[in-house]
Amino acid sequence: MKNTAFYSLGLGIFAIVFVIFAIILDQLIIHKLSDALHIPPYILHGILLILLLLPLLIIFNYIRKQRKKYITSQIEIQQYRLTLESSTIAAYIISDKGFLYVSPAFAELFGYSREEFYGRKIGLSDLVSVNFQEILSKNMKDRLEGKDVAANYQISARRKDGVELYLDLYPSLELFNGINVIIGNVVNITEKHLMKIELEKREKALTQAQKTAGIFYWEYDTIHEKLIWSTPIYELLEIPKNEEASFELLLSKVHPDDRELLITSKEQEVKGHSVTNVFRLLRNDGSIRTVFTVSQSMQDENGPPTMIVGTMQDITKRLFEENRLERSEVQYKSLFENNLDTVVLLDIEGNILSINEMGLRTFGYNKEEILHQFAINVVCPDYIEVAKRLFEQVLQGEPKRIQLQAIHKEGHFVDLDVTFMPITVKSEVEGVFCIAKDITEQKEHVKTIEKLAYQDHLTGLPNRRRLLELMTLHIEEAKNNSLMMGILYIDLDRLKFVNDNLGHVYGDELIIEAGKRILNSIRAEDTLARVGGDEFVVITPNIPNVKITTRVAKRIMASFKPGFIIDNKLFRTTASIGISAYPIHGTEINELVSKADKAMYYIKSRGKDYFKIFESNLSELEERTFILQTTLANSLKTNDFYLMYQPRMDVKTGEISTFESLVRWKHLELGVVNPVEFIKIAEETGDIVQLGEWVLSESLRTLKHLHLAGRIDLKVSVNVSVRQLYHSHFDQKVNAMLQQYQLPPSSLELEVTESILINDDQEISFILNNLRALGVCLSIDDFGTGNSSISYLKRLSVDILKIDRSFITGLPGAKENAAITSAMINLAHDLNIKVVCEGIETEEELATIIEMNSDEVQGYFISYPLSKEDLFQFLKDESEKGSKLPERFTKNNKSPTD
Repeated sequence: MKNTAFYSLGLGIFAIVFVIFAIILDQLIIHKLSDALHIPPYILHGILLILLLLPLLIIFNYIRKQRKKYITSQIEIQQYRLTLESSTIAAYIISDKGFLYVSPAFAELFGYSREEFYGRKIGLSDLVSVNFQEILSKNMKDRLEGKDVAANYQISARRKDGVELYLDLYPSLELFNGINVIIGNVVNITEKHLMKIELEKREKALTQAQKTAGIFYWEYDTIHEKLIWSTPIYELLEIPKNEEASFELLLSKVHPDDRELLITSKEQEVKGHSVTNVFRLLRNDGSIRTVFTVSQSMQDENGPPTMIVGTMQDITKRLFEENRLERSEVQYKSLFENNLDTVVLLDIEGNILSINEMGLRTFGYNKEEILHQFAINVVCPDYIEVAKRLFEQVLQGEPKRIQLQAIHKEGHFVDLDVTFMPITVKSEVEGVFCIAKDITEQKEHVKTIEKLAYQDHLTGLPNRRRLLELMTLHIEEAKNNSLMMGILYIDLDRLKFVNDNLGHVYGDELIIEAGKRILNSIRAEDTLARVGGDEFVVITPNIPNVKITTRVAKRIMASFKPGFIIDNKLFRTTASIGISAYPIHGTEINELVSKADKAMYYIKSRGKDYFKIFESNLSELEERTFILQTTLANSLKTNDFYLMYQPRMDVKTGEISTFESLVRWKHLELGVVNPVEFIKIAEETGDIVQLGEWVLSESLRTLKHLHLAGRIDLKVSVNVSVRQLYHSHFDQKVNAMLQQYQLPPSSLELEVTESILINDDQEISFILNNLRALGVCLSIDDFGTGNSSISYLKRLSVDILKIDRSFITGLPGAKENAAITSAMINLAHDLNIKVVCEGIETEEELATIIEMNSDEVQGYFISYPLSKEDLFQFLKDESEKGSKLPERFTKNNKSPTD
């Protein structure tokens, strides 16, 4: 308004100046010239008016254009404001004059008020860290000049309160009425950045812990017979790191004389026994390394071990040093005095005769305090009895090894790995030689490794191994307290699509965020664990009834409703939840988990996004799914599939413009199968490609019959699967079918799901571009329910947007739906895209949609899906009886000349 008034004021001032100038000119020149030339003054006035009229018109036109230019730019900016004002996107518009607009989310991100950004009070350089100011300034300058620059980049910035932020910038160059501006959005990746740094620290710490301790970790999954081990074991065995670990591979590196020992040990481990071993490895150069291993079996209360975990330590050097003691007294003294481990000489009574410097440091005493003391006095009370028995065995001439705790002079415990060796002189044991390694730090490292063995690496939640242990404890509690324990088996819907189309980085982020949502939805006493790629399990212990589990399930589903913002993309995923409870659904862990899993799969097969308590008839549903999977391909050959057609009306003419093909399956054994059920199966089996080709061919055949009947204005709309687009030469097959039926490409509309918008696959983009070049119409189905954004919509050229029924329901009373629908229609029209509103079921909904300027409508109010014969009759009735559009709408649509 301010600038509009400015232009109007300028025009007024110019008019006043012009009048004054004309008066002065008249007084000074016109009258004198009139007297001199004897010409009437009005003639000279006319000549003067003609001479001044042209510059007057030029100046007036310039001012008018400048005013129009300003109003146009304000309208363009206002359109972006309407789109972004209520959005959570941190967006901005900036020119070389400063910020033109910032969204509320942008101002909130940096901690400033929006007014502080305008009038050059705050620029981008005021927000960015010093190290990035020059880079950002150059990038912005180059972008405004139209040069090629990076599509996006990362920077560090600071909020108004000084908090450091890490951000992803996504700027793009736009033209507002001849003026270059930058439109962009900012994604806050601070938490992700800090999490990455913390993860790298932990990984380095774990690797360093293993190297420091000299203890290497391995685990064996007995169920899947899969062995994994840490990186240093590859180096020890001299095998490539990309080679898959296996027991057979390890056995091939073991000394032939020790292989039977290892085979026997494995048999004992599988039975649930913990095993300690010392065996030899053959190196590639023929040398031998000796290793010490300890294993621990992880098992259910009533079942065999599910996992065996263990450590491996190369003790070649230590054994070599121990053997040297027996060969030479000189070597013995050197080893005794300089050994990095504690070395103690005991008499046959157990008194300390000698101890090295490391031993004094280990126990905290000086030599006078500890020599001739009874060695058992420094042993922790819990280990005294076992140490006495072991000492007696060593006196019989048998070397022994033990791990125990000793008491430091200051009172704290020291973990020791002690080797006892008898000192034999002329076949008589004269004393005992002890080498004790301080393994206090190693014990702590082992505890850390054990903790990691119970923790999911991605989310930090308990893993399946820890979950099984907790279930065992909670079942015992429930049994003792006559209560129940609930299990919620949760599967994230559509994660496979995200992984396949966007990559596992997005999939992992979605899993992490979903885990946080679930964790915030459960009770404090509940436990959440991640048990698979996209699967979580919640334990609800000590509950009086199953209703508590359903409440938890509802809270989890509700937490997923807003969707997930990852890298400035909105992902709408849901959760399918299966529930079982001890003891009503079983008393064994595997049985309870299996039944919750079956209930979850029941939900996934019935449309997802809900929960189900296990029922005995769910096994029948598994059988049904199997039947559908195995008979689908054959049903295509036996013509068990058929098509229904749903008309679509142009609201301006009131006539049917298009009909959509809907595939149906009448199974010989199961009857009519819901498309939601069999389309999912066809996608999984790959039969969707053959099914899609059949649907396209039959649809074009029907359209050809209608064209021959005189309805050449009609088009057919056919749904296309992503897998069809990946199928080779899909565009060529479409072209071949159009030529076969002699139909113009413009009479075919291919509907793709909204998920195509976020697919950056070059192959699909190539196919879609070829189809549009051919003349085929492209439409986006169920718009607004997926993960797309405005930027994707602008990038991928489409002809039609179909707005989903969920946004139409309840109009005009549903204010939020009305606002969203109106915004989507206006946005589509601004991008020259036609709009079809689906699911129109009432006259009120139709009236509201027409007022919002939708181009076409579809739904039960217009027509239910029809067979081919009924479609022909429907179109015939329309020709004879006129439009089905109520009269009050057709009157509104008539032009004044009608």
